[in-house]
Amino acid sequence: MNQILKLFINSLFIAFSIVLVTSCSDGKSSGLNKENKSSMKRTEIGHITLINSFEVPAGKLDESIKYWEVCRDFLKTQPGYISTKLHQSMKVDARFQLVNVALWKSPQAFKDAANKMGKELGVPPPEGLKPNASLYNIIRE
Repeated sequence: MNQILKLFINSLFIAFSIVLVTSCSDGKSSGLNKENKSSMKRTEIGHITLINSFEVPAGKLDESIKYWEVCRDFLKTQPGYISTKLHQSMKVDARFQLVNVALWKSPQAFKDAANKMGKELGVPPPEGLKPNASLYNIIRE
């Protein structure tokens, strides 16, 4: 498996692990009460949000967008997928040129889909593309 694809998959699993550890803790060490602890598993509206900011190497923007499209097309066929949108910075020299915001039914659905994508996709990301992924819950509207 390509080194960058491994990095991408590892960042997704790190994000999932943070959510999993927080949601499974007893709430004492993290300062979470029972209400907050349960909300880490799923928001009131029934989904979690993946936010993945990409550092895109110079000259690799189009290739990175095409790679995202391949990943999107794979992931949208997976159980638990709700939606995804790719955003591009309006600032040319922004650190994160691309930001993906995706909705999933649960952390487990996302983990399963990311795991399957890592095994089956077979398309390496553009050289130097650096994802920065984490899972989030909506806490205010």
